[in-house]
Amino acid sequence: MPMKKTCKVLHITTVDITIKSMLVDKMKELENCGYKVDFMSSDTGLAKAIKLAGFKHIPVHISRSIRPIQDMISLIKVYKVLKNSDYDIIHTHTAKAGFIGRIAAYMARKKIVAHTSHGLPFYEGQSFPLYSTYKWLEKVASWFSGAYFSQNKEDLEKIKKFVPKRVLTGYEGNGVHLKRLDLIPKLNSTQITNLKNSLGLCEDTFIYLMAARLESVKNHKLLIHAVSKMDQQFDFKVLIAGDGILKDEILNLTDELKVSHKFIFLGYKENIHDYIQLADAVLLTSEKEGIPRILMESMAFSKPVLATNVLGTRELVIDHVTGELVDLLDALSLGKKMSQWMDEQYQYKLIEYGINARTRIEQEFTETIVAQRIHQNYQTLLNTE
Repeated sequence: MPMKKTCKVLHITTVDITIKSMLVDKMKELENCGYKVDFMSSDTGLAKAIKLAGFKHIPVHISRSIRPIQDMISLIKVYKVLKNSDYDIIHTHTAKAGFIGRIAAYMARKKIVAHTSHGLPFYEGQSFPLYSTYKWLEKVASWFSGAYFSQNKEDLEKIKKFVPKRVLTGYEGNGVHLKRLDLIPKLNSTQITNLKNSLGLCEDTFIYLMAARLESVKNHKLLIHAVSKMDQQFDFKVLIAGDGILKDEILNLTDELKVSHKFIFLGYKENIHDYIQLADAVLLTSEKEGIPRILMESMAFSKPVLATNVLGTRELVIDHVTGELVDLLDALSLGKKMSQWMDEQYQYKLIEYGINARTRIEQEFTETIVAQRIHQNYQTLLNTE
């Protein structure tokens, strides 16, 4: 199928926050390659922002959890939209939208259907029933598409083993809009002091930031247990940005372990970059990731990263170069590292990590680089039709 003057692409995700936070900037770059991009997802209140960014948004509710009746209704709605559309490429993202979207596209006889994994839904540490179920569902869904891309290289090797041989597989990666991040106003010393005062922080308090949904896969409990094992005389605070279903449970754990005074829960923050600038270091204790955006953005701001050595994160963070990694579930090691990072003698190392982190983002993890990979993958699909 020869490339048209403008190739129309529909990206389907489960919720609109995925579009706003992960796809809008990438697709702006992709449009420079001759594509017209639209989006489809549930509307949780961000559709207006997507439209203001210059994209069409088609609202179709897709539940994030497995709900057979609702899922069937969503499948029918997506199918009806696709059946009456003239999209050249249907591109799905995330596990649930990927399953429904790929089947609906097949039913609507769309010739080019691609899927991007932002982290496979099955991973080490899951219970056997969950692991087996999610792997089987991904294998089934892969039969209804012609391409399966991955945000990280480790998952790509797993993907190659379960998709049909006819399915094109490729590395997509993930990135940040570096030029836009560089245009964000830098906080001066007075603004930093004012922000610290608003949080009740002293001028010399060492500040850790962890920005992640309050969900089990982000593993906040590991961080709380790590802090409980530290010398409480250290002058530090951990800022937690994000919201989620485990909020009460996480708050209760900080009380139970008597470390609530070391945490400040910020809730969801639109201006997360102010808090990145405020932080001395950034944490992420996830059980697995695709390529974590919060770490990419923090590294773009030259922040050192302390994180768990897990899928996705270890592809981004180079141990003892751009930050440091600790074994998953090792709260004692995490606590020791956090204490070490506050040592005055260690500050030169954190500065070095931050400088290296910025360089790594510039060289490997920008939206422009990722958009070019997507364009090349699309060209392969278009030229084989």
